[in-house]
Amino acid sequence: MAIKELEIIQPTFYRQFSCIGPACTDNCCHNWIITIDKAHYLQYKAVQDPKFREICSHAVKRNKNKNGTQDFGIMRLNAGERCAFQDEDGGCGIYRLLGPDALSDTCTFYPRSKKEFLPGIWELSLSLSCMEAARLALFSGKPLELERIRRPYDPSSRSDRYMMGQPRQNSESIALLNHLQAVRQACLDLIQLNTIPLPDRILAIGLLLRAGDKLRVETKAEQLPHLAGQYVRQAAEGKFSDVLEQMAYNKNTHLWALVLPASHLMQAERRGDFLQMWKTLEPLCDGENGRYVVGPRALEYILEQAQKKGDPLLQRHALAVENYFANYIFSSLFPFTYFSEHSITMEYHGVILAEQYMLLRILLGLLPEVEGQTEEQRLLRAVVALARITQHTNLAQAVSTFGREKPEKTLDTLAHAAYLLR
Repeated sequence: MAIKELEIIQPTFYRQFSCIGPACTDNCCHNWIITIDKAHYLQYKAVQDPKFREICSHAVKRNKNKNGTQDFGIMRLNAGERCAFQDEDGGCGIYRLLGPDALSDTCTFYPRSKKEFLPGIWELSLSLSCMEAARLALFSGKPLELERIRRPYDPSSRSDRYMMGQPRQNSESIALLNHLQAVRQACLDLIQLNTIPLPDRILAIGLLLRAGDKLRVETKAEQLPHLAGQYVRQAAEGKFSDVLEQMAYNKNTHLWALVLPASHLMQAERRGDFLQMWKTLEPLCDGENGRYVVGPRALEYILEQAQKKGDPLLQRHALAVENYFANYIFSSLFPFTYFSEHSITMEYHGVILAEQYMLLRILLGLLPEVEGQTEEQRLLRAVVALARITQHTNLAQAVSTFGREKPEKTLDTLAHAAYLLR
């Protein structure tokens, strides 16, 4: 059946976004894997302009490892790890020669995302791995707001046609998805509950999701909306505010909990800021010949820098940090349904938030200093780096398998999260 009208949910800053091109200080035309859909791959190969053909001959290649139309081709970066079509001023040679419609789907729509979980409802968001998107999300001066709009579907619009398809198919019923919508809204309400510290809010989300798992196991999913509202009220009343303070603290356990977020950092592609952070940590790591283990010395240093440099900045820019997590909850947590494919429960999503909180502390502690850079700019760099880690590291699977090789050191998941939130 043809779609006539759309219901769209999106952050209010979504409509403000547009690519700033050459003005971007860390654009997506370098150090990125750029895929090319089939239609544009064939278009590029047919261009007769001599300079374009020369670049195309060595830069635009068939992606032989993929059979899909969206990743039909791939752009080989030049020696400077930049897109071969990027002009000296940072502008796009494809755009300038052939116009905006000639950009591949990847280049046209990044950092935009469109998802459809329930029939006829599109959820639009921006990836904060884009510097301009992150700036809009973090520094609006107000908490994240979502808006619902209705408009006709436009079959002539490339953006309306892109990623068009059926709602996500899985074993969960539409009724369950609606129950889970209430849980996601509660997570958003909790992360924006600024009367309690951000670590307490993240822990409250983990506790809610653990209780939600119990209802699902007991086939009582219809009670999820009531549970969600209950946890928001209890958090607002301060019920969870002293949980972290009551924990029996152990320094060795804290360092052990740091192993996983530290490993996420070390697994990041070693370019730019990540390369400089790696060079700082390398002398403190155990091992040789390129195979290093983040041992106690490195973990001590990471924790020290996170507490010294990261925590004060997080406190001074609490609203911007809250906005990062609110955006992540809206764009990436729902519908909590892929866990069945990887034996990952809802609770792990709460642990992932704690992992990201610790990673943000680490990044703020270890990012190389830049002369004249403001705190806001440093936080922006850290958030963009964090978003790139989450996009290229399977955080959920890593958390779920953490410690299996050394079961005597395995922490209860929420205890692990709590240590990272201290």
